[in-house]
Amino acid sequence: MADKFASERNLKFLLHEVFDVVSLTRYPYYEDHDREMFDMVLDTAMKMGRDMLKPCFKEMDEDPPHLENGVVKVHPMVRTYLRESGDGGWISAYAPYDVEGQQMPTTVRAACGFIFGAANYSLSVYPGLSSGSSHLILSFGSDELKETYVPKMFTGEWQGTMALTEPQAGSSLSDITTQAVPTDQDYYLIKGQKVFISAGDHEGADNTVHLMLAKIKGAPPGVKGISLFVVPKRRPTADGGLEPNDLVCSGVYHKLGYRGCPLTQLSIGENDDCRGWLVGEAHRGLRYMFQMMNEARI
Repeated sequence: MADKFASERNLKFLLHEVFDVVSLTRYPYYEDHDREMFDMVLDTAMKMGRDMLKPCFKEMDEDPPHLENGVVKVHPMVRTYLRESGDGGWISAYAPYDVEGQQMPTTVRAACGFIFGAANYSLSVYPGLSSGSSHLILSFGSDELKETYVPKMFTGEWQGTMALTEPQAGSSLSDITTQAVPTDQDYYLIKGQKVFISAGDHEGADNTVHLMLAKIKGAPPGVKGISLFVVPKRRPTADGGLEPNDLVCSGVYHKLGYRGCPLTQLSIGENDDCRGWLVGEAHRGLRYMFQMMNEARI
């Protein structure tokens, strides 16, 4: 019993007898699914929990991520699990078919998220963050941002994050000072610091895509002046490569019960060459970000 992390029987009872999740299939968006499909998804999540997440939980807790020569070292399973989550459609499960999604109900995804988190919360967070941040881009970003970033986030090759907190601004986001300076190009120059950013940098992904809150120079005071930007660690180049984006990890922190995922401090634009791309309209960043914040809290 000590190895049991979730009750499949209880979860299926909740899904079918309490929430009647199959009733959602009367809506066109979910009409391709049925009870058999939902049960199969839950069974697969339990298998992943047993085979991939639970076995490395103790190792990840006892040997947390650390910064070594500018690289955030993480457990080898992080890269494996991110790719598996991409290949299996877990990161893109919420998304519509036309962007390679699964159109899976949130209720079913939440049940699977419970399984993953119960088996190894630290490991479960990596693809979960990519799912939420890619959803932000799909919901509010331009076609160019969607085409540039979402496919690699869906495959698990690129890590997604939400970058809100600053050393002087935790719950009080009106106090953030990270600045976005307009240019004559399609990007802004970003400068500032972020702290306690989950999975904000690590060797398990080929790139990190931050959904970052910042204030455009001259913006209204308080939360009304907050905008949302895509700020990659490495920015894509015209030839399909990646180049540094003047964004570095300057520290790694650990949280009790969550030690296998790095909480990073980020130094942004120290050389005045960190580029960020506006998501949606200026000064509406906090409104957009609440979508991901709410998803992360479910």
